[in-house]
Amino acid sequence: MTHKKVSNNVLLGEKGINLIQKRVLEMGFVWHQRGVVDAGVDGTIELRKEDSEEVLNTIIQVQSRATGGKFTAETQAGFEYMCDERDLEYWMRGNTPIILVRSRPSSDEAYWISVKDYFSSPALRRSRRILFDKKTNRFDRSCRSQLFDLGVARGAGLYLGPTPRREEIYSNLLRVSSVAKTLYVADTEFRNRHALRELLPVHGSGASQEWILTSKRLISFHDLGEPPWDKVCDLGTLESFDTSEWASSSDPVRRREFVDLLNRCLRQKAWLRGVRYHEGRECYYFPATKSMKPRRIRYEGLSRASTRTVFSGYFSKTAEGKIAYYRHFAFNGHFRRYADEWFLEIVPTYHYTSDGSRMDRWYSERLSGIKRLERNPAVLHQVLFWAEYLRQPKVGDLFQKDYPFLRFDALVTFQVGVGIPDDEWLPNEEDEATKQAVEVVDEPSLFTR
Repeated sequence: MTHKKVSNNVLLGEKGINLIQKRVLEMGFVWHQRGVVDAGVDGTIELRKEDSEEVLNTIIQVQSRATGGKFTAETQAGFEYMCDERDLEYWMRGNTPIILVRSRPSSDEAYWISVKDYFSSPALRRSRRILFDKKTNRFDRSCRSQLFDLGVARGAGLYLGPTPRREEIYSNLLRVSSVAKTLYVADTEFRNRHALRELLPVHGSGASQEWILTSKRLISFHDLGEPPWDKVCDLGTLESFDTSEWASSSDPVRRREFVDLLNRCLRQKAWLRGVRYHEGRECYYFPATKSMKPRRIRYEGLSRASTRTVFSGYFSKTAEGKIAYYRHFAFNGHFRRYADEWFLEIVPTYHYTSDGSRMDRWYSERLSGIKRLERNPAVLHQVLFWAEYLRQPKVGDLFQKDYPFLRFDALVTFQVGVGIPDDEWLPNEEDEATKQAVEVVDEPSLFTR
């Protein structure tokens, strides 16, 4: 036979609220208890003048936390309490004062703290820890004047924090999932990178970029003991190392060498995907098409198929029929190390040329102009585009092997308990750029030809 039950924890919670109600009435205030459903607040205190018996329509929200045993880290003088992250986020929102009352009904003890005042310090906010003083934080008639001062100022109005809403936040950090496992080092007679690069085509490796030359020493992810590298280095000095000795090194020289190698690998990987590197602007961009016609990349978005124009010409406003400039989709990439992991920081941008190759003389003005128009959803779309494009092997070639020396994982994302629906604020942006931003907010995941 199944019996209905009420847990001891439920009874303890009710005892804690009853103790709060008792103390509030002793202070001469009014207690309003929340219903069965609450999202981090158990009731409200409505302030009241004892002499005139006037209620002020001024409230303080209350969260009760009762215990049947000892408080955390309890001493004769005080104790601690660790706030839940989501509760604290909820309490800190809105303009209504909120207090936390920690009680032990069995000993008729109750202590309080003003949450927003206590966590006004960023350091304390990060810790989420409250230190209660049993003498100064007693919740009884002695704190009546403090609660009166805490009430919302007359004419300040009232708004309550929104219900907690989880949202996924995208960063522009693309995690490096793997690099070459082995790094090779050997002496060489060459001092100049250009001279060595000119010689490599003779031996059949002119396109390879994954190597650096420093102090007559060649460092590469390629096995320097194999052709054509064996022709340009001293094999008697050849050494191989686990790449982690450079990737995880605290030596700034080795760190710079490793980042240099990563950048050269990225240039090679991008080149294989049809993306070029511009030395002057230090950006990666889609080059002009042979016909100078626009290039578009089709892909499947999260909600619909769409197209990204990665190269296009724009007509002059003063000379009819004349192309004024060409715009190339681009990004700046920087390798960063956080918590012993490496990431590619993607900063979307554009490259402007006058004829498809020479930099446009007005590129700075054109770039700043389009940056002023773009909104967050448009920038997010560009980051997602580049992240997915760099992760995928060559499009349309089933036999194309993925680039072996540098691979990426997904963008780093964060789950937060606060969010604002885009459809509630984006329509208030009245310019055409925002309309375009709304259209691309749900953008690419998988690419097609």
